[in-house]
Amino acid sequence: MRASFLVLALLVAGISAEADAQPFKASVTRITVQDAIPFDALVAYPTDVAELSFQDGPYIVAAGRDAPIAPGARFPIVLFSHGGGGTIKTGGTPLPYADLLTSLAREGFIVVAPFHPGSKLPREALEDRPRQIHRALDAVLADPRFAAHADPNRLGMTGFSYGGAVTLIIAGAAPSLAHLAVYCRNRTDDPMACDGIPTDGSLANAVGRRSPDALAVKALVLLEPWGSLFDRTGLMSLDMPTLLYRAESSALQADGNILALAEALPHPPRLQTVPGGHFIFFGPCPPALEADAPAVCKDAPGIDRAAIHRRIKVDIGDFLRRNL
Repeated sequence: MRASFLVLALLVAGISAEADAQPFKASVTRITVQDAIPFDALVAYPTDVAELSFQDGPYIVAAGRDAPIAPGARFPIVLFSHGGGGTIKTGGTPLPYADLLTSLAREGFIVVAPFHPGSKLPREALEDRPRQIHRALDAVLADPRFAAHADPNRLGMTGFSYGGAVTLIIAGAAPSLAHLAVYCRNRTDDPMACDGIPTDGSLANAVGRRSPDALAVKALVLLEPWGSLFDRTGLMSLDMPTLLYRAESSALQADGNILALAEALPHPPRLQTVPGGHFIFFGPCPPALEADAPAVCKDAPGIDRAAIHRRIKVDIGDFLRRNL
């Protein structure tokens, strides 16, 4: 496993101008995906049309909207699954990650990011969200705006936190609730991974299975993934290149999640560590959201979230371009 630490000294030189060097402009659109509960998906994609930022709820999206896709090429596809947190029952949004998604569009990727609707139970979400990812991809491939321009043979995926687990499931990993219950039995220090997980033995015989919605994903980027859901056996089929991002001060305990995952993956991943807590991978928050959600938006003194994001956008784009 190759690990490197991103220090702030590396976050300055030349990175602020990365958008100027990117080959395309970015545009976004929303599509409605049919499922038991229909849901929207955000699609970010390359265009030659000038960008004009717009507001969506509290978020400013620095991209055009509904512009034609750039002609003359078939673009690789990157799927994205946002985190769980309080969104398992209520549903969530990929908009906090819009800066990353539109950066990938400028690099020549079509990015498909569902607004995952709510599930009744966290366990159901482990089936619902992979299915939603699969159906969102199918909807994009059937959309006449994208059908001739999207290359399903060059498919990558990225996800944050709970979305990191969804990403692993899409890639073919088999989740193990029995493994998770054993991990959580004595881990009162890891509520982010373990809250609500029964540790009374009721999951001892739970059998992990490969999802019917698994896809032929060729590269993974996992941001602070919920890794304690997986044992080594359930990860055996994952031999694709993987880039892992760990937050140095995360409340999601690294030894039982990202570090355990890095050790268990059959293809040694690249591991990057950045300063900050678990939610450092949310884009810089607009003022209204910062006031409403300080636990998500505020960082410790000396941590420059915008600079960290400038660096990881470049690194993720380079990684996916090399592997798709």
